[in-house]
Amino acid sequence: MDRSLGMDPVQPQQQLWPVSVDGEEARHLESRHVHSVGEEQWDTIRDTAASVLSRCPDPQHPSGPVTGLAIGRVQSGKTLSYTTLIALAIDNGYQITVVLAGTKNPLLEQNYNRLFNDLAEDRPSVTPFKNPPPQDAEVIRSVLHGRGHVLIVVLKNRKRIDDVRRILATPELCGYPTLIIDDEGDEASLNTQFRRSRRSPIYNSILGLRNALTHHAYIAYTATPQANLLISGIDGLSPDFGVLIEPGPGYCGGSEFFGERRDGYVRVMPADDGDGEQAIQITDGLKRAIAAFLVGGAIRHMREPSAWHSMLIHNSNLRAEHQSLKVTVQNLIELWKERLNLRDSDPASQDIVPLLREAYTDLCSTVANPPTWDDVYRQLHDEIWLVEVWMVNSLPLGRDPIGTPFRLKNNILVGGNMLGRGVTIPGLAVTYITRRAKKETNADTMEQRARWFGYKSEYLDLCRIYVTDQLRNDYTALLQHEDDFWEALRRNQHQGLSIREWPRMLRLDTTMGLNPTRQNVANYRQFRGQGWDIQKTIIVTPQIAQQNIQTITEFFRQHPGRVQAFANTEHTLVQGCPTEVVINDLLTKLQTEGTDWENNYTIEYLERLFLSGSMPTLDVLWMSKGAVRSRALAKDSNGNVINNRLQNPMQGRTDGKRPTEREYYPGDEHLHGGRPQLQVHMIEPEGSNLVTTVMALYVPPDDPRYDLKYVVRDEHQ
Repeated sequence: MDRSLGMDPVQPQQQLWPVSVDGEEARHLESRHVHSVGEEQWDTIRDTAASVLSRCPDPQHPSGPVTGLAIGRVQSGKTLSYTTLIALAIDNGYQITVVLAGTKNPLLEQNYNRLFNDLAEDRPSVTPFKNPPPQDAEVIRSVLHGRGHVLIVVLKNRKRIDDVRRILATPELCGYPTLIIDDEGDEASLNTQFRRSRRSPIYNSILGLRNALTHHAYIAYTATPQANLLISGIDGLSPDFGVLIEPGPGYCGGSEFFGERRDGYVRVMPADDGDGEQAIQITDGLKRAIAAFLVGGAIRHMREPSAWHSMLIHNSNLRAEHQSLKVTVQNLIELWKERLNLRDSDPASQDIVPLLREAYTDLCSTVANPPTWDDVYRQLHDEIWLVEVWMVNSLPLGRDPIGTPFRLKNNILVGGNMLGRGVTIPGLAVTYITRRAKKETNADTMEQRARWFGYKSEYLDLCRIYVTDQLRNDYTALLQHEDDFWEALRRNQHQGLSIREWPRMLRLDTTMGLNPTRQNVANYRQFRGQGWDIQKTIIVTPQIAQQNIQTITEFFRQHPGRVQAFANTEHTLVQGCPTEVVINDLLTKLQTEGTDWENNYTIEYLERLFLSGSMPTLDVLWMSKGAVRSRALAKDSNGNVINNRLQNPMQGRTDGKRPTEREYYPGDEHLHGGRPQLQVHMIEPEGSNLVTTVMALYVPPDDPRYDLKYVVRDEHQ
């Protein structure tokens, strides 16, 4: 497939079908949401959902199952995206939808209520079922017999999913066109037992459900797709296609908080803030964060009196520490209430007023036309009485972050894991987060903790993130990581490459202690893009070897270069060949399957270097002007030949000769002159009549322009 950079997109090989976007259900959903998102954004949401549906099986033409991946941003509104997908599916002939709606009951309830309100309330054509037991099978059959749509919302739990499978697996139901939507499809769904050659329970139940249906699509929705992209290509949930869900206007994500303007919103605390006993104490950093929260609340409610204003404290996963810190924060708020009621001249008030004044000065750096300090200070006397502190965990006094509504305008939430994925905190403006694993942590987990992302443009000026220096560096690196794979997915989608053809290459500096995802769900490794990458395993199929020789010969016919002597040996050198020419005219046309030359990763790496402007050209060297060189095959410790593997494709330095002597040759590995170089070798393995090809790429190892630190999927473990 032509991957020419900058060319018009080619048509993907996958056959798409025309999706109607103006059906009754889609129009009904539009009437409910267009006023809040705007017409332009609604059109984008609808068209993206139609793009997903067009890649699913056509309900009018039965076909095999399809697996898709819909990738959004953290807190960007994925629920409305898949609700729109369901509406379009109903309009276009799908009769069953199964939504795997999270691993916790509060999230199940939230998703069920949203879907019920948007799709089923006063809509007799759609009948919802929540965690249907087997005895609901008769009702479901009746709904389908009457040409209605069955909407099943189920907890991501083995028993619940198995119940749905038992209902739908019957001969009369298994053939209905079915859409399976997996909300947070990177969580719990993937196989955590693959290293033991076993299936984890929820993964096994999802596969069982899919195997029971003859005509269905499975779409995983996630904002953190690292695991989905890095699982084995033969895994039962490996995606056949991927679609990016672009956030709407007003979305504030990593680029807002950790991009060029990060110093406007991010405040760095000491490294030990939140460690040990600090996790249950009011540190100086936490005091400053609470002061910023209160002053920001005062400014916000002077602008918008009824707005929710929230703060998140996330510094531990221990429930007992949440309880202790909640009490400590409550006591601080009570103390500050008393101090603010004192006269300004009272010495007891002097420890809080400077702290609040400092927070006001800080906020004025981002707030345009702020109110005066005197007005804010007067407002604070009322504001501090409208604060409630919540503990968010599973203890008896813990708050359900989804199902329990706020009661006062200002809310401080203290918690851990329950404040992770799936939770949207209304009006979240200030975050104090110190929680991070000591040595290594996972990129997808870190991103899911970023609850401060979201549609915040109306009050972004009041937002502050209090983190340690390490966390600030982590989230800055994660911004590069996320932007990189979004750019790659956009580019490959534009060029018509399916996600199965896209090399799973994610930019991530693992030396910082960041891994892409959990090692119990995916194999991955660091990609060695610098130094020499030398092919040693060769193509031995004569027809393929001959095709590669023809490709190479044609490349050097079109780009003849010049013959250059390197000591006593002559090679053909194409100096400064444009990188895109090397990619399109040579590398993409080579067949290297079954060798250790990772052609897809090499192409992707060079494309990213080219597009970033880091490697506009490289040198291409046709060794010995295309003459065939004989090379020995590698042997194991017992002296047995290792199939299809050369001992060393490269010609070494001339032994016993000095550089000044005529017979001296420096060796193939020393011809690069410190520049990126691709060597093309014509090889005859010893004892064979076969001529085949070997590639070798050199990228200068000490040049930071080329040090992009990628992790890639590892299929070899």
